[in-house]
Order: sequence, then C-alpha cells, then structure tokens
Amino acid sequence: MNMQLKNLIFIIFLATQLQAQVLVTAPDLSYSDTVGTTIEIPILTEDLNGLNVIAYQFVIEFDENVILPENPYFIKSGTLSGAAGWTVMVNTIVQNQITVGAFGAYPLSGDGELIRLVFNIETLNGSTPILFSSFFYNAGNPDVTTANGSVTNQDCSNSQLILLPSGWSGISSYLIPSIPAMETIFLPVENTLQMVYNFTNSYSPVFGIQPTMEWDSHSGYFIKVTEPVQLIVCGSEIINREIPLIAGWNLVSVVSNNVHFIDEIMLGLDVEIVKEAVGYEIYWPAMEIQTLYFFEPGKAYLIKMNSEGTLVFPD
Repeated sequence: MNMQLKNLIFIIFLATQLQAQVLVTAPDLSYSDTVGTTIEIPILTEDLNGLNVIAYQFVIEFDENVILPENPYFIKSGTLSGAAGWTVMVNTIVQNQITVGAFGAYPLSGDGELIRLVFNIETLNGSTPILFSSFFYNAGNPDVTTANGSVTNQDCSNSQLILLPSGWSGISSYLIPSIPAMETIFLPVENTLQMVYNFTNSYSPVFGIQPTMEWDSHSGYFIKVTEPVQLIVCGSEIINREIPLIAGWNLVSVVSNNVHFIDEIMLGLDVEIVKEAVGYEIYWPAMEIQTLYFFEPGKAYLIKMNSEGTLVFPD
C-alpha cells in the first residue's frame, strides 16, 4: 500500500473519530393543573453552529394516560426551528408516540429550544417519562446523544411544605403523596438530592440507587441535600395516625400537622430514648435527660423501645 493511500485512510479514520456530538434533552417538568390543561414540552439542543444541520427527525414515547398530543402539536416560533425557510411535520398515528421531522433551506445555528411540543394533561395525578426512541440530525451527522425527561401532574390542593437544611437531616410527611413514587416526590429537588433512605428503602439519583418501594408515610427518612431547599409534598391527610413500634430502634414520622409534646405522646409507652433522626437533641426519661421536647411535622425521629408499643398522634 503506497504512502498516499495510507494517508487517505488515516484522514478518513480521523474524520470519523472527530465527528461532532450534540446533546439533545427533554426536561423534567412538574405541574399542578386540571385535566385538559395544555402544556408545552421544549426539546433542547446543544450548539449547532458550523454543523450544517439542514434536517432532523426524532421519535418520542410517552404515556397517553398522562399526556396526549394536542393540535397544532408543535410551536416553532421563538425556537431554532422558527428560522426562515424551515418546515416542521408531525405524525401522531402511533399510540403513545409522536414523530417529528423538519428540514430547511439554511442550516440551523445556536443552541437552546429546538422545538416545543404541545400536549394536553389527561389525569389529575400521574407521571410519564419522555423517552427518545430515536433522534437524527441530517443523516446521522452530527452524532446525537439524548437525555430523557418526564412530565408529572399532581393535585396540590392539599400540600405540605418541608424545609430541608444543607447536609443530613430527618424528613417525614403527614400526607399520603398523590404519586408515592420516590423519584416523583423528590423530582423538584433532584439537582440537590444526594441520598434519602430509611431502614428498608433508599434512593440516590447521584449514585444511581433506585428505590425498591414507594414512600411510606408512617416512616421517617434520613436525607442529604447539597444546599437548603424547600420540598412540597402533595397528597391527602393520613387517616391512620397509629405507628407500631418494635422493641429496639424505630425511625418514625410525625403523622400530624401539629406540634406535640414528646412526653405526652410517649406517656404509657415503655420507651428508653427518643432523639432527632439527625442531631443531638434527646429525650431519655430513665436518665432524667431532656433536651428534646417536641415532635414537629416534617421531621423524623429515632425511638428506642424496651418493648413493643404503638405511637398515636391525636387528630
């Protein structure tokens, strides 16, 4: 093989290795709207300058029980696809799927919203992933990587605001979440959430740990966030305000929207220690030590029992 041919092969190989890669994403969106409300889902792209993008096509999958494509199906005004000479087409024939194709006389440039898709909310409480099953710029050049998103709608007519300090703390709720999936509950604080767990379940988007169970409103949780945040839990009030306690340690929630004196709630129970889930405040009656006086809504507590019992919060 002569040297010129070797050089040509090397240049072709190098060109394929240096082919641009562009990230296209769908966001995670949360709503508290009525059924029939129209929403817009932006499809976001990294910088297309100099990549000669004159066409694109993608397919997105979703759950039609949660959202449904709504005419006119897309909005290109104010997006990259709103450039002069560009045409967008949509196909919604396949159930739980939308196909979008577009082409133009001039290459797209810049980054941001490529297009906005239009949907109707179909349920008061529900969540669906927004999954890219395919995405192509031109005929595959530049190469595209995709990041999926989600849409969640919850009835927040009844909600609880929980303030989380930076670092580790304890958390609980006196509501039964309308969507009890851990991923959905903590979606609004996902960017700051490091870990949340109790004795039987854990969730960490940072470390890729997926929960094995839904949120348990009768349990407390340990939680770590990287900065102070506010978490809003939407749902219905707990009817059963009794929490069974085993001999030994228990991690409990406060299933009441009121503050209660610890010594009143623990009266008649064979308790050894009550303490903050995270912290040094403690109630230790046998040793006559008390720096912890209240059960507060939104917080979690560790209770060590000498024998079984039942923790009851009054209405």
